[in-house]
Amino acid sequence: MRLRNFVPLCLSLLLLFPVNSHAQGFQLYSQEVSYLKTMLDCPNEKVLAPLKGFGALYICVLGESNSVKLFVSENPNSDRVLNIGLLWNDWKNNMGYEMHSDLRDAERTLNFLVDMYVPARGAEVHQAFWDSKSVDFSTSKFLIYYTHKAGPQKDERLLVIEEK
Repeated sequence: MRLRNFVPLCLSLLLLFPVNSHAQGFQLYSQEVSYLKTMLDCPNEKVLAPLKGFGALYICVLGESNSVKLFVSENPNSDRVLNIGLLWNDWKNNMGYEMHSDLRDAERTLNFLVDMYVPARGAEVHQAFWDSKSVDFSTSKFLIYYTHKAGPQKDERLLVIEEK
């Protein structure tokens, strides 16, 4: 591809997929879910209807072993996002699941969430996620909670992003 054709292509992609477009806060729940569905091309998804005291919950399950889960929680009685969570069940032993199954899907989803919502704390979030340290961070717009729970067969890695 010639350079003169490459530059317009790159500019078009930037317009279609802007980086850090949500770093200033969440969109409405319905908009955020629609955007994430489009960007992550979720192969297995469902929405749980609101229950008394809880808003709707969007769930996207990724990976061949279904070990990567993205959640978008709605604030009850509104169309606002309560939080967005990434859960990876990181299998340490081969118990019917490959060791560290769905690693690529976990990496891709983590990279996407960090780039979109908390790029200013990206290095710290990545280090915590891969070093297995439970820590909390914040930006001017978001609170970020990372929890690591080590089990005998798998580690549970949970990242939650919440708007201040």
